[in-house]
Amino acid sequence: MSTAKRRKHNKSRLGCKNCKNRKIKCDEKKPSCSNCIRRHVDCDFAETESPQPGHGLSPTGLNITDLELLHNYTTTTYLTLSESPTIREFYRNTVVQVGLDCDYIMRGVLAVSGLHLAQHRQHMRDHYLAAAITHHRAASQASIPLVSHATPKNAQVLFLFSVLTTFYALGSPRKSEDALFLRENAGFPDWVYLLRGTKGFIQLAGVPTAGPMAPLFAHSTVRFRQREEAEVSSSPAYAALTELEEFIARRPLDDEALRAVYLFAIAELKKSFAQAEACAAQFEMADIFIWVFLVAEDFLPLLRTPTQEAVAIFAFFCVLLKKLDGHWWMQGWGTHLIAHVYDLLDDEGRLLVHWAVREIGWIPPPTTECI
Repeated sequence: MSTAKRRKHNKSRLGCKNCKNRKIKCDEKKPSCSNCIRRHVDCDFAETESPQPGHGLSPTGLNITDLELLHNYTTTTYLTLSESPTIREFYRNTVVQVGLDCDYIMRGVLAVSGLHLAQHRQHMRDHYLAAAITHHRAASQASIPLVSHATPKNAQVLFLFSVLTTFYALGSPRKSEDALFLRENAGFPDWVYLLRGTKGFIQLAGVPTAGPMAPLFAHSTVRFRQREEAEVSSSPAYAALTELEEFIARRPLDDEALRAVYLFAIAELKKSFAQAEACAAQFEMADIFIWVFLVAEDFLPLLRTPTQEAVAIFAFFCVLLKKLDGHWWMQGWGTHLIAHVYDLLDDEGRLLVHWAVREIGWIPPPTTECI
């Protein structure tokens, strides 16, 4: 009997731990191998990577990739983060200056810029994604431990990092299971933890009336006042929210405190929709996340279980996200999330969010019931 000749296989002995555990070939690219980038997981190369000449450094010792990321941020990326000229200048100038004194802020800036380049330079997508992942991972490792021990001195900087992290999380490549706040039987990711802690940062540091951070807070205050003053119209959004509001008001609940949380979230959503109608093209991320800021403590945790009422309310928030689809960091989130919402709702809940589903333009999958 002839014995088949075994094909020689050049096994990588220097691959990352993830590839070794999965018993697959690692291409050993740094700071993250291609397999880890494709699966959106942390590559252990990023922990030990120290650029050498020919691997990101110029002959003079400068890290060319980081310089490219910073140049892109200060010439292009900052323009995509706000509709306000004042806040654009804040992102271009002040944030970079703060980053010169704070490593995790600078890394947050470079991470956002890396995602921006990855989306627009597809031929080098993996290269820029790897750089973005490496910088944000390092920034998170430095900043997360500070959150539980925040002081008046660093609270404003942590608030700024939470803003950059929100852009990073929204602009990152999405996997099918990514659900932003909808995390069934799972904890909140780091960036949501930071977002929920935003109110605590402000309470700790106070709203600055002077200094480098003042323009950002002043802008948010103006947008909040515009939102409060916007006239609630008889729009289709208002009518659909009122229908949901009436349903929850009469629905039997074991905990009356929950009813108050739901009704507050709906009332605040009505204000957000009124502002969206009044602002039209000037509607921006700050306007949307005012609602998140207001309901973070009581409502967002209900999306972890999640409850049918909370998910139905969140469907309307998806419509607001859809209004920002023109921004590279928000593209597709409204449609992506409404599919998760629909999957989590029962038949009764799906009827309540029919307007939101139709407004987004998402088509539910066909039913498979047999007659």
